[in-house]
Amino acid sequence: MRALPAGVQIHHAGDHSVDGVLRLIGLASDPAPLEVALTAMCREIAAIADVDVVSAYVREPDDGGDRLVMRGNHGFPAGTIGAVRLNFGEGLTGLCAECLRPVSVAVGPQDSHFKLVPGLGEERFPAYLGVPLTTSGRALGVLVLQRRAPEAFTAAEVTLAMALAAPMMLAVERRLGAAALARSVRLDGATVAPGSAVGRVAMLPTLASLGDRGSLDVVGALARLPAELDRAMRRLRKHGDADVRAAVHEVELLLLDGRLHERVAAAPPTVDGLATVARDYARAPFKLAAAGRAAPTVARAAEVEDLLVLVATMAGDAGVLPPGGIWVGERMSGLIALVACARAAGAVVVEGDASPAATAIARADELTAVAEARGLHAWVRPGDRATVDAPADGAAEVRINPAAVAVEHSRRRRDTSS
Repeated sequence: MRALPAGVQIHHAGDHSVDGVLRLIGLASDPAPLEVALTAMCREIAAIADVDVVSAYVREPDDGGDRLVMRGNHGFPAGTIGAVRLNFGEGLTGLCAECLRPVSVAVGPQDSHFKLVPGLGEERFPAYLGVPLTTSGRALGVLVLQRRAPEAFTAAEVTLAMALAAPMMLAVERRLGAAALARSVRLDGATVAPGSAVGRVAMLPTLASLGDRGSLDVVGALARLPAELDRAMRRLRKHGDADVRAAVHEVELLLLDGRLHERVAAAPPTVDGLATVARDYARAPFKLAAAGRAAPTVARAAEVEDLLVLVATMAGDAGVLPPGGIWVGERMSGLIALVACARAAGAVVVEGDASPAATAIARADELTAVAEARGLHAWVRPGDRATVDAPADGAAEVRINPAAVAVEHSRRRRDTSS
């Protein structure tokens, strides 16, 4: 490189704030799902702005009108994403979205607009700053910064937050688009097990989407899982169909895999540690087959990954997959079907396929299940209202944020069939 003129400086890697802003801009166009991208952006903004908590709220339709839903966060407990919902004008965040201007206060809980969300713990971070994410005079969402010290944000800090909000606004716009802000869609799928369900969407996570959750009691969670599934397994073992009993036995063998228990115990007790174990199992079918040795199947590796995801959620946030929810994921293994039966999920809907074991278990336990719902992940997000109608003959229908009449129709079908 030629010598630079006097006074010219290239800011190479190593400048904390510059690197953070460049990463933030990169995340705005990253193809990762919305929640993953926004959470990563919240993490970068927390470091750049030197605050304890950063949250990203996104405008989404609901039965009673548009709501502000937390879709990204750094600093609050796991499980808050998708669970915190505010009306426009509700709380300081709702006020920010309503007036389309930054809103700040030194001690949030002392302000009349403050709304306490039970279990969130935001009273520990009283200093509040909200910056609207706007386009064409309309709020797409709100970027919120909070810190422990009860000190008002300065004008310079407000200006910085507004600048940092720009890439986040771009990320929301790119993923949702103007039409998707009022998104309501019907998706077709293949019935795995017939039935009808109405509920809120809960995403079946992957190890990549769980992110860093610190040290986890993964060994304890792995040990507790058989007990959680025991009642459902005992119920299904009595089924007259040999395929159902074989499917349950297949899951039992997975839960009792001594080698897998050893690998989990030897790995770091973190999500990254579990991801390393999952990667090793994913590579094994190809490495051993190339060496001419007996190898586990790809399906077995997928079941191991599902098991490790469940272990991570049980160790960190068991509420990720709630009873009555519409569980949405990439694929449906026998283990996922059994957990859904044990936790009384409303339905399981996947974009990919359902394994023979999953099909046998879902049908035997009358768990509504749909596979091959193409485009599912492009439309659905945690907390969305959904209806599932899966007839025994014909295509299944999944509606995301449906009209009230469609919800009532699905409820009546569910109540009639139960």
